[in-house]
Amino acid sequence: MSIASFFGRLYSWVSRAFAFARVTLANLLVILVVVVLVMIFASGTGRIEVADASALLLDPGGAIVKQAGGQDPLALLSGGALRETPLKDVLSAIDKARTDDRIVSLVLDVSSLGYVAPAQLEVIGDALEAFRVDGKTIVAKSDFYDRDQYYLASFADEVIMHPLGEVMIAGYGTFRSYYAGLLDKLKVNIHVFRVGTYKAFVEPYTRGGMSDEAKQASRTIVDGLWNTFVERVAGNRGLDPADVIAYANRYDELLRNAGGDTARLALDYGLIDKLLDPEALSDHLKGMTGGADTFTHVAMGDYVDPDLPPLFGKSVAVIPLTGTILTGDMPRGYIGADTVTSLLADIRDDPRVGAVVLRIDSGGGSAFASELIRAEVARVQAGGIPVVVSMAGTAASGGYWIAATADEIWAAPTTVTGSIGIFAIVPTFEEALDEVGVRRDGVATGPFVGALDPMAGVGEAMARALQSNVEYGYRRFIDLVARGRGLPHEDVESIAQGRVWLGAAAQGHGLVDKLGHLDDAIA
Repeated sequence: MSIASFFGRLYSWVSRAFAFARVTLANLLVILVVVVLVMIFASGTGRIEVADASALLLDPGGAIVKQAGGQDPLALLSGGALRETPLKDVLSAIDKARTDDRIVSLVLDVSSLGYVAPAQLEVIGDALEAFRVDGKTIVAKSDFYDRDQYYLASFADEVIMHPLGEVMIAGYGTFRSYYAGLLDKLKVNIHVFRVGTYKAFVEPYTRGGMSDEAKQASRTIVDGLWNTFVERVAGNRGLDPADVIAYANRYDELLRNAGGDTARLALDYGLIDKLLDPEALSDHLKGMTGGADTFTHVAMGDYVDPDLPPLFGKSVAVIPLTGTILTGDMPRGYIGADTVTSLLADIRDDPRVGAVVLRIDSGGGSAFASELIRAEVARVQAGGIPVVVSMAGTAASGGYWIAATADEIWAAPTTVTGSIGIFAIVPTFEEALDEVGVRRDGVATGPFVGALDPMAGVGEAMARALQSNVEYGYRRFIDLVARGRGLPHEDVESIAQGRVWLGAAAQGHGLVDKLGHLDDAIA
């Protein structure tokens, strides 16, 4: 056999082998795709069988979020990632169970629940209230209850706690660290350019404590949140609001009178209905669903249906805008201007979309990025698609900038919004470097060359330019709000200056059209 013949046969054999492998791999991929599609179809038509006379076990864990953020891979590996529960899963489960004849009760386990924004507490509470209106019962359980956990538990027909547990509802507060003293010692200069008496974001870098204006604004917010909490909890539990306030503010005295027994205090005070250890609690839950040996229930994660697009007609596109507003493309947990504008541009050309709802949960960020998004929203509106804003826990500063010219704005009574103001902050280190013998020197053709050098300070001409630009941005913000809300400029100016408002007050000032939640905005 010649060398050419040998290599020819070898090539032929290798070719056939590769062809066989390619066909086999293609077939395997087809089979895999079919299996995945079957699994998706099966999951969308009911992943488990729900028995009659079942309870829905609602056990949200970690923070309740509108949009789950991207997790840090290193945090996941180290076990440090924070658990998050999407708000829509909680609401979907409650709403579905309300009309499901197989579900007779709801067990609310808040033991793993973390922070919940006041506006989210409201909407979950409303859903729980609607569940009870239809004649079904709710039982809340946890070993301990903090403020947010107890707020949701108060909507239950029965609140159960461990005999060694505690209810701690201290109230609301806002605290920040102030670094002006440290920065002075480090010889770091902070150059602030702002408009707005109440734009307190920069204060930690320029003051040793909270200004009177910031205290006034913050006091209005925390008092409003606390009053809402007290009224709702007192109403749910049949208590006098003054008693709820006394429990929070005189806890040490009340606990001393109860002999230090935290659980007995909560029970006697009417905050808790039963004190049960784990074994007694298990028996109690079994009895709820009529089983002597089994607590017949379905878990929230198994019960919630996946989101399915409508088959016919135009749809409402709900776009969550959650996190700090930045330029460029950004992952979940941030609002990237390029990411959002690209999505809005696609929606403009989509004949299936009849309306857009922006669900904003942001304290602001880049004014430039906010304007890029707002301008694209305006183009969607110009194309004949109405845009409604639904504010979540916070829609302030840049978050309100985006919302300002929407067709309609909804907020929860406890949404934090407003903060109509602009600022810029530039740290420089020339004095710190001078302390260790480092100085900057040189020549330039004009006053703006090197005028923002962090090692040389901010030049006077550049400082004037920055302040002028900030003032222009503030005037533009005022103009947008006045035009979008149909308000006189002087009225907007009187409620601006960087001041924040709760949703109910914002409605009174014309910054918000209606009070309600996401479902109301969609409807």
